[in-house]
Amino acid sequence: MLKITAIVLTSVVSVSGMIADPVWGASRIERSGTVGLGVAGVYGGVRGNARFGTDYDDGPGLSLTVRYVVGPHWSVGLNFQSQTYNSVANALAAGFDKIRMTNVSLDTYFYRDRTQDASQYLVAGFGFYRPEIHLQNNETAFPRENLVLSLGLGAEVFVKENWGFELSARALGYFGDGYTDQERADVTLERATDTFSLGFQGQIGILYYLLR
Repeated sequence: MLKITAIVLTSVVSVSGMIADPVWGASRIERSGTVGLGVAGVYGGVRGNARFGTDYDDGPGLSLTVRYVVGPHWSVGLNFQSQTYNSVANALAAGFDKIRMTNVSLDTYFYRDRTQDASQYLVAGFGFYRPEIHLQNNETAFPRENLVLSLGLGAEVFVKENWGFELSARALGYFGDGYTDQERADVTLERATDTFSLGFQGQIGILYYLLR
């Protein structure tokens, strides 16, 4: 997973460098109040000593974003994401299949230069995630919702005045031990003691701006 994220990260930098010609983007100005809509395919992994990091590995996801331009270098947005992590061998042997994280977060974007047709940005966000543990017997368990933080970088690579492709890489911090209330009540269950897991993601998507 780290290899995939590194590839996306390298692509963000190299593609931005190849297309970063201010002349190309001179006719496209995302003024304050402009709204952007995005959809992206995601592949990610999770690591750490909490349950999410010890019982689960990599998997695909889907991300939907809505962005609002507040200034020449700044945007804010809402990010809706569904991310699946598949179980590792030990969890599979115990009857677990996968976990699905549904994230809703508020993101802040800082853009280096929006006049370019490859606009590089830094993004930081915070929100909440809802975990769903899927068992091999088709049952689903629901640990408590908790806080998620994110930090990443990306590039919007425009091919037309108001739409283009987006490449990004993010790190996610999941807070919480990942256990259900029933599991907490089971004194015989050996549980991970840590309450933080670190996720990594690479994203490739399409972005459309409703230019004003």
